[in-house]
Amino acid sequence: MAWYWILLIVLASLFVLTFILLFIVYMTNADLKLVEKIYNWLLKHHDKKHVITKI
Repeated sequence: MAWYWILLIVLASLFVLTFILLFIVYMTNADLKLVEKIYNWLLKHHDKKHVITKI
């Protein structure tokens, strides 16, 4: 088998696997679940900081 067929098969399989992974992330709403966890962590971190407010 020529090298370009092997390269084509590898690139096509990477494309299909990437599509499947992104589809699973989209269907399970995993991206926003990750954003929620990061947001909650940042909120806790921000609430711990001592802030002086001047009016």
